[in-house]
Amino acid sequence: MTQAGFKALLVQTLFAPRSAAGVLIALNLPQRWLWTALALMSVLNSIVYSVTLRLTPTSDPMATAMMPPAFHSPVLFTMFLFAALAITVLTLYWIGQGFGGKGRLDDMLVLICWLQVLRLILQLVVAVLVIVAPVLGVMVIFIASLWGIYILIGFVDAAHRFDNMFKAAGVIVLAMVAMAVGLSILLSMIGVAAMGGA
Repeated sequence: MTQAGFKALLVQTLFAPRSAAGVLIALNLPQRWLWTALALMSVLNSIVYSVTLRLTPTSDPMATAMMPPAFHSPVLFTMFLFAALAITVLTLYWIGQGFGGKGRLDDMLVLICWLQVLRLILQLVVAVLVIVAPVLGVMVIFIASLWGIYILIGFVDAAHRFDNMFKAAGVIVLAMVAMAVGLSILLSMIGVAAMGGA
């Protein structure tokens, strides 16, 4: 993909997510490439997150102490993030299928991979803003979170060929509930592993 093509896809994702999803799905990338890309994005996002955390330490030691062990270790956080993304892909695929969706696992995988590329870009921008303009950084995070939901709904709708944004939103809500349960179990397991290795 050329630099111009990358920028065009980025803009299309922000303002026409269903169309952007169609472009990404049409690439028909091999599933092994996509899982590798998801792992790579987990590593890169974890590095940026860890660096940002160290550059902008919280003023509340209690809040830091209450963070799950996975959020203190770059390696554990990478493992947690990859597992979380894998669970996201699978739950959105399975629940979408239950709603009558016609998408493939590869379709959902390529879209989640692309969302992680956007997340990496956002994290880099926020990492700079929280240092030079913290208030603006918080505003960007808030707006990006809302916009991210809009993009995700469009992606799920396109991947499962629903042509119904409300059905796509329903899939996301149910997937979030399923992921909350799965990730709480995962965090507990990582916490036990971290204490066992201490």
